[in-house]
Amino acid sequence: MKKNILPVLITLLLATSCVPLKKQIYLQGEIAKQLKDIEDAYKPDKSDYLVKPGDNLYIRVTSPDERTSAFLNNETNTTERISDPMSASLAGYRVNLDGSIDYPFVGKIYVAGLTLEKVREKIQLAISKYLEQSSVTVKLLNDNITIIGEVNSPGRFLLYAEEINILEAISLAGDMTDYANRKKVRLIRKDGDTPQMIIINTLDDNIMFSPYFYLKPGDIIYVEPRRLKSWQLSAIPIGLTLTILNTAILLYTFYITQFDTN
Repeated sequence: MKKNILPVLITLLLATSCVPLKKQIYLQGEIAKQLKDIEDAYKPDKSDYLVKPGDNLYIRVTSPDERTSAFLNNETNTTERISDPMSASLAGYRVNLDGSIDYPFVGKIYVAGLTLEKVREKIQLAISKYLEQSSVTVKLLNDNITIIGEVNSPGRFLLYAEEINILEAISLAGDMTDYANRKKVRLIRKDGDTPQMIIINTLDDNIMFSPYFYLKPGDIIYVEPRRLKSWQLSAIPIGLTLTILNTAILLYTFYITQFDTN
């Protein structure tokens, strides 16, 4: 019986540091689909982004005479403000629920479902009645992604490159932690009114040929923890750990003394 006491005490000690993995993983449901189980999952698709309601567009009109084109530009719509995520929402034109933007002197222009290049062409045509020689620039201001879970620096990241893949995105968050489950990285994407949740195995090199390899604005990446984290001893304050360990040793010593006396 003496031999069985110490293992029992150690087991109790470990149990106090164990947080069930089921209580740590977000979005536990049946909506998620394994990438390998999706039909045509590994056919590359680098289609252009389509503007949707809620997007924030930076629109800038230039002409040989800037004073002439100034009346078509939002006063806050400056390149400098684009680089500041906090004020980016003030620098653009919000796409309304009906898919239009309210453009000065022109009125409503419907842009939902169009690529940024098509939006630029449409605005160029609309202002041609006011300016014969002009150039239009259109950019997406809400071009950001969110990365959470087992990464070193989770957060929301503003994208400056025209395209970014899932591995580059994870590097923005300081790479995955030692407790990350690299076989279960969830990509949450909203196309239209229906959200998608895809589970991606980042250890599989086939993801480079997947339509989900390159991210889209608004994507959310969630890196699941591995089961090992549920046994992480460092989650307990060191003082409490030492107290429990000392108590276990004292109890073990007490029982040994009692059995030896008997």
